[in-house]
Amino acid sequence: MNTKGMFLLDKKLRFILITFLLGVFLGALDSGIVSPALTTLIEDLGIDLKWTVWVVTIYTLVYAVSMPIVGKLADLFGRKRIFLTGITLFAIGSVIAGFSQSLSFLLVGRAVQALGGGGIIPIANAVIGSSFPKEKRGMALGFVGAMFGIATILGPNVGGFFVAQFSWRWIFFINVPIALIIIIMGLKLPDDRKETKKPSLDWGGAGVLSFVIISLLLGLTNLDTNEFAQSIQSLMVWPLLLISVVFIYPLIRVEKSAKDPILKLSYFKDRNIVLALLISMITGIGIISMIFVPSFSEIILLLSRGQGGYVMTILALASGFAAPIGGVLLDKWGAKQVVLLGFSLSLLGSLSFVYLADGWITLSLGMILSGIGIGFTMGTPLNYIILELTPDHEAGSSLSLVSLFRSVGTSLGPVILAGFIAMSGATFSGSKMSEAIRDAILSGYQHMYLAASVIFLIGLILGVFLKMPPKSSKVHSS
Repeated sequence: MNTKGMFLLDKKLRFILITFLLGVFLGALDSGIVSPALTTLIEDLGIDLKWTVWVVTIYTLVYAVSMPIVGKLADLFGRKRIFLTGITLFAIGSVIAGFSQSLSFLLVGRAVQALGGGGIIPIANAVIGSSFPKEKRGMALGFVGAMFGIATILGPNVGGFFVAQFSWRWIFFINVPIALIIIIMGLKLPDDRKETKKPSLDWGGAGVLSFVIISLLLGLTNLDTNEFAQSIQSLMVWPLLLISVVFIYPLIRVEKSAKDPILKLSYFKDRNIVLALLISMITGIGIISMIFVPSFSEIILLLSRGQGGYVMTILALASGFAAPIGGVLLDKWGAKQVVLLGFSLSLLGSLSFVYLADGWITLSLGMILSGIGIGFTMGTPLNYIILELTPDHEAGSSLSLVSLFRSVGTSLGPVILAGFIAMSGATFSGSKMSEAIRDAILSGYQHMYLAASVIFLIGLILGVFLKMPPKSSKVHSS
């Protein structure tokens, strides 16, 4: 990260930035730290294999549901108070999960973790975005993106270390001391609680919106791209997807009548906000295309299974370094230009996987292009755009909506992309395979990255239509 820029900040802003960056680190670290422990965890607790997916799914669902609710609570009751509550809940959930002796207790712990974690990153972006002067806002938000990328890189490696050296329980216990440090630092943050009125949450809207989110994400999660036609007919798929669509109408009715709706319908009347949300969903799908890089690299480089994870470090580092650079460019060029550059690089990266990748150099070129592209588009410019287009006192709610749409994208990504690999008949990878099988599997991955290129092209086109307001017209409704 560009730490030089951080030290040029005054002491107060530096403390705010470091405190919330630690929160982002904690939330992002947990996104990948569990994966290496799943096999050991299910054996230790005697969990049936069919229930294993719920260790991840319960976190994904509660996390997505909590984001808009926690974001709204932060706007109503003060971001410091809700942020510290979220960190505390995350720590409590980690303790429950770490001491769990059964699947039910583990799932309760994961749910509490997600409930606390759902607001960490949106609130961090809201506070950092509103605390910094406009000429330094991009740089500050870029640090958030960089920290997110670094924690994402470390997550699986830290998880694997604790499983190998200690116990899977330490992947949860490690969160507690980090959370305590954040709480101690957070208590020293400026107080921003609202005292001018008695706030109340739109419980009706929160309930219907949660129902829509759970139905949509659960339906998408249950889709099996290997057997798509059969899967879509399952009672665990099409009814849930149908419910998520049907309940949009009552959600609109409830929010129209709400005094202070949890979901601002006016956002969806603003073309630029709608474009930013759609672009956020596109970035979610694009990020999913990158999770196939390890297995793709194993086929290209004829590596043994599992070794592709080390190759992925090139892409992750490129993304982590690109995020703060993108923030600096954002301050100089503007958010739209960074979005367009990011999607252009991501498009070139995916096309290089399709047409150029045949060894270390060409594969690395694709990963660097893709990593920089994702680093530029993943969050910083979109958060900046939303902060520009919405009032400051709604920053928590509006940024939570950006994160929610990105979560929908990450759930939709496997449905769109994994099917191309499945159609190739890919069942294994590594160095011991015939040339014909390798070519068939490779063809599936190339078709998948061609589809990803189309996704990035759509994002690029959407970005062209963004129209940022003049600098003097920023909405500062108090």
